[in-house]
Amino acid sequence: MDRTFTIEKCESIPDCEGGRYTGKIPSQAARKAGRALFKIAPKKRQIRFTIREMTQDSNKKEFTYTATKVKLTEPKVIKRGDVEITVKYEYLVKACM
Repeated sequence: MDRTFTIEKCESIPDCEGGRYTGKIPSQAARKAGRALFKIAPKKRQIRFTIREMTQDSNKKEFTYTATKVKLTEPKVIKRGDVEITVKYEYLVKACM
């Protein structure tokens, strides 16, 4: 069963709360949320944020993560049908205590 999370707060980006991210575990949703935050603030290299579980009948626990944007030494090219997508960055998400 997928669980649902939302961004509760972000230390380096004002007014970034909200959104709906799903995953079987919190870190899966955090990777999706981290990537979305880097779309809002593309010049940042590291973002610390907190997500809160929104799943019905859950305890609404909060999880804090640090997302880091790393430039790849060699861009990856992914081909889907007739379209080629070039991936230049990798997004690493690590839990904070």
